[in-house]
Amino acid sequence: MANVYRPRAGTVFRVRGIPTNWDASQTESILAEHYGPTSAPTVQSLAQEVHRRSQTATFTFLHDVSMPMVNRPNGVWRVPLPKSLSGRRANQYLILDTDFHGITTLFTPPVDQHKLDVIAISGIGGHAFGSFKERGGDHMWLRDSLPLDLTLGDTDRPISRVMTYGFESTMAESRSVQSLEDLATSFRDSILTIVGDTVPRPVIFIAHSLGGLIVKEMLILLSKSKSEDGLRLFQAVAGILFFGVPHDGIDISSFILMVGDGPNRSLVESLSSENSHVLGTQRTSFYRAMTEGHGCEIVCFYETDRSPTATREHDGVWKMTGPAVTLVSKASATHCRPWEDSPEHACAIARTHSDMVKFGPEDHEYDKVCDRLRSLARRSLLRWEAIRSGPPSSI
Repeated sequence: MANVYRPRAGTVFRVRGIPTNWDASQTESILAEHYGPTSAPTVQSLAQEVHRRSQTATFTFLHDVSMPMVNRPNGVWRVPLPKSLSGRRANQYLILDTDFHGITTLFTPPVDQHKLDVIAISGIGGHAFGSFKERGGDHMWLRDSLPLDLTLGDTDRPISRVMTYGFESTMAESRSVQSLEDLATSFRDSILTIVGDTVPRPVIFIAHSLGGLIVKEMLILLSKSKSEDGLRLFQAVAGILFFGVPHDGIDISSFILMVGDGPNRSLVESLSSENSHVLGTQRTSFYRAMTEGHGCEIVCFYETDRSPTATREHDGVWKMTGPAVTLVSKASATHCRPWEDSPEHACAIARTHSDMVKFGPEDHEYDKVCDRLRSLARRSLLRWEAIRSGPPSSI
């Protein structure tokens, strides 16, 4: 039936609006009641959102389910909450989607252990959840590994709230006319809430491909901010992990074929490795904003495997089956700040451009990332605590 969506096995959903006093079993119960007990919804993460009004979960259906494609405001599914729910607001729903646009909190530690905020952002044609999930598996390292690997001292107590940020980045048949500055502005507005706390925490960004350029553009905007929250967020940025970020451009030849004369062509062209004025201007502005005295530390990861390019099949579907190329060169991926050119600030990942942020359990490439992230986090906390004159913590 054309008006019914039957998700493929393993499709990950996001559900928002979960009451703050619910646990995973209560969430599963209301979903099973709505979609049928045989659907077997299984929650894999449940975390309080930044605004504290509700929780967000990620889950999958273990068995086949049919979901109506009609009456879906803003492209989401709505599951009404029980009228008997204590504190229920009128017409309150659980909100389900697979787009993961905006902020999604994957893990929140107890308040007394919360020391860091980690925010991940995907690249062009990416997905806020799927881009960081192992290929062919269900392990998502930001959700399933990282919170347990960033702990306090020699304890096993997690200290980091982990979030992802998603945005519309489809290349083929896109309707978006957003520029790099537009994307950065939306990102900034979405994460300003995290500095609304009485005590802001150090922030570390994990950025892939275009996502890294968005982070850079956002920091340039924040450096010029006249608002108190904007400046607090700028000062809270303690570190960035850039994965295949095209500081000096990316090979866009196959991307241009996909976008054609679409409204997003100008954005794609601005990413070109062939004398991009936009990226050149951004580099200069980023140096001025993120001076050595700011305290933010940056580590750049670069791909060493060539990536298949896009080709259009006979049925009109674009697939990554074309000739392999190096999408982002080592020189481009590590062309960030001149004073961070030592080996500890640049690291090879033996993967393609897309797969360099897809890690599985016990993945040796993930170990490289985790070691550098732990070191960066430790130094960030020491700097932060020195500023605040508090007792030192260790990771």
